Amino acid sequence: MNQRQESRSAVVPVLVAALVCDVAVADPSTGKKNLIGIFDVVHADRFPTYRPMSVYLKLADALGYYQLSLQYVKLAGDEKLAEATGELQATDRLASVDLFIQFPPLQISSAGRYEFRIFANDVFLGSAFLDARHRPVQKENEEQQ
Repeated sequence: MNQRQESRSAVVPVLVAALVCDVAVADPSTGKKNLIGIFDVVHADRFPTYRPMSVYLKLADALGYYQLSLQYVKLAGDEKLAEATGELQATDRLASVDLFIQFPPLQISSAGRYEFRIFANDVFLGSAFLDARHRPVQKENEEQQ
């Protein structure tokens, strides 16, 4: 067991927000997070399809060292398709912590529900979902309007 595992915080943080968006960036002068294109539904003409995504997280009541994990899962079959990991050191339990993870284009293999599962020190905190649907077909008279 390495030193980092021994010093993991026993305090379980609270997941305040988890949002999927097209792009998340931090303003270099203020540190504020800017979320562009928040969504929970993806329409595609055909599957599989690929889409870049970012996930914004806001945590509260955190204190100490955490190993974070964000798993991208296809709910049908509970299949883990991707995972991002990182570390967080929180020094003020009364302050919230926000961060974002940028994913390269992720595969959406078929229509259905996908989920981003958030873990801190192997404890499940919550999730954000994403529904993949076939793009609605427009009728000929709707296209002319």
